[in-house]
Amino acid sequence: MNRLCLIIVVLLGVLLLTPTPMRAANPICFEGVTDCVDERFADFWRRNDRHAISGQNGNALRFFGYPIGPARIEAVDGAAMLAQPFERVIMQQPLGNTDPARISLQMIGMERLRQLELAPELPARPPATVNCRFFSETGFTVCGDLLNFWESNGLNLDNERNYTDAERIALFGRPISTVSRERAADGKIYLTQWFEQARLQIDGVTQQIIITPLGRDVVSNRANPPPLPRNNGVFLNSETVTAGGAITARANGYTGESQVRVTVIRADGNSVGTAELSDISSSGVTETFCYQTPADAMPGIWAIAFEGTENGRRTIGFFRVVTTGNSNKTCIDPISPISTNR
Repeated sequence: MNRLCLIIVVLLGVLLLTPTPMRAANPICFEGVTDCVDERFADFWRRNDRHAISGQNGNALRFFGYPIGPARIEAVDGAAMLAQPFERVIMQQPLGNTDPARISLQMIGMERLRQLELAPELPARPPATVNCRFFSETGFTVCGDLLNFWESNGLNLDNERNYTDAERIALFGRPISTVSRERAADGKIYLTQWFEQARLQIDGVTQQIIITPLGRDVVSNRANPPPLPRNNGVFLNSETVTAGGAITARANGYTGESQVRVTVIRADGNSVGTAELSDISSSGVTETFCYQTPADAMPGIWAIAFEGTENGRRTIGFFRVVTTGNSNKTCIDPISPISTNR
């Protein structure tokens, strides 16, 4: 078997002594590593720890890397996701969804190329060659050792032996570049090919396949502050609140409802408060809901979610909590200019 078909992942700047995982009931923690695999991503991690072809354990760490931050709410193409960054990937799942089957990997290969202002340039379709595969969806081809590696790995989506194309695409994505010689962070030149969710390199000396720390590259070059997800039928009096301040919200579209349940979701995706509103206008707009954020509120993107108790309609609005600035404790109606102290 070609040795490049084996699961060989070489990290740039890898330490001689790597931390060892400590047993944990829910989150997965590692000795010497600040962040743990969040409990909401832990089952996904464990499910992908055993290689479906070789049976080798430790597959999750080889392909995902160590966590480099906690799970937080973020916007992905405007949609709200709970996401956690790792050295080589960023895991995500729709906010409020706890089904491990809904977890996916962000397209950080494409995102990193956009950060570098290197939009993919489609090549002319190459002639058929031995041990190559053309991807019509992106217009690029994978060949040789990189193709062997791509076909030999993937996410475990069905608990079956071997990997399907869907599982390979779920891990790496499709190619979005040709093979080129690129300089890496260590100053060396490597044969490199970009994929939707990864960047693969070949070490010219050892001929090993390197999965680069693309998750770290992407996170460290994202805009600060990150954009808010799109609001869905919720009016907020502000997009930014200083910890300790008040945020007020109303939701629309609840005509015929007798009661609406409100949930406040903090930046880590956990609920911190609920209430029920029964004063709903004839046009379907709820009464004003006012939430006083704690003085030590977690900074980041928070949400206020509304749900009708009868028809199940759901709406959600997003705001950012910051730690500096004046804390306005006044409840201001997000629709009318009238304010009420509560």
